[in-house]
Amino acid sequence: MSKKSKKQKGQKKSLKSLYIQTLLITLAILVTFLLVLYGVFVYFVGGLNRKQLDESKLSVNAGLAQESGKITNIALYGLDSRNHDYKGLSDVIMIASINSKTNNVKLISIARDTYVDVPGYGKTKITHAYSYGGAELAIQTLNENFGLNITDYVTANFDSLAEVIDAVGGVDIEVSEAERQQINAYLLAGEPLRETGMVHLNGPQAVSYARIRKIDSDNMRTQRQRNVLEQVFQNAKTISPLQYPALVRQLTPLVETSLSNEEILQLLSVGMTSGLTLEQGAFPNEYIESTGQTIGELWYYVYDVDQAAEMIHDFIYKDIPFSQYGMTEAEREAANAEQTQYDENAEQTQ
Repeated sequence: MSKKSKKQKGQKKSLKSLYIQTLLITLAILVTFLLVLYGVFVYFVGGLNRKQLDESKLSVNAGLAQESGKITNIALYGLDSRNHDYKGLSDVIMIASINSKTNNVKLISIARDTYVDVPGYGKTKITHAYSYGGAELAIQTLNENFGLNITDYVTANFDSLAEVIDAVGGVDIEVSEAERQQINAYLLAGEPLRETGMVHLNGPQAVSYARIRKIDSDNMRTQRQRNVLEQVFQNAKTISPLQYPALVRQLTPLVETSLSNEEILQLLSVGMTSGLTLEQGAFPNEYIESTGQTIGELWYYVYDVDQAAEMIHDFIYKDIPFSQYGMTEAEREAANAEQTQYDENAEQTQ
């Protein structure tokens, strides 16, 4: 072999060695950077109140595993507790369904007075499940009655909800005179509300608004809760990403959850997308027959829970709204076309 060939071979080895070294150094820098970012994330969510659940006790519908795909269902609870603890009746009961493929979030409210079977306690109000056995029994009750696969939850008490609402700048809500009086009658802190119409509510006012029931019904109460959550959702979407760390650090001590850091990161990746959409529904509703009944001296919402389960599954996994439950495919297509035409006409008149 000539000296020139040996020199060229040596240069190739040197270049290959340099390439490998550069690649390893780059990878090391990237890994270090990611570890630092993860460390920062762990610091900001470090204030979360964590509670592990025994999944074997949750009555998870294993048959939904393949059907779920990119869909994650989480139970959301608002507790009737003002002592910054996580015990009591669940005044707010919601199923949050997050689709990471379509960047869509669906919220389904279940009225607290719904008549269901609570495992180990028999037929009673669904709100009692949380006070009887905490989040574990409350989730088991949702899974058994509605055939779901929920394994995680997020809980806040009403003191915390007020702080969360204040953290996103309050909410703008249409308030009637009757609602204004109820807000002030049960306001736990701060200034009373003096105006009606479209008004800006701070945290305590918004929580008081969400708890109103005496002037109408539990249906309207869950509608008010959804009004507040819709506004919180819209406000959160407008927050600058630069504000996220401080906001997360402020809010994490206010909730209890079973979600791991990895699961929270996955959900955040969905929440930070620009095309995120929100759909809401509730039970009971006008598309399922329901009655108010007094059973054993307690008042309940009574409706076909099996039908409700079917409607929830269609809504989450087939994108069939409650208003189209029981329709044929042709009827749904006609209804969607009619809605599209209505929306287009509405846009043209604006």
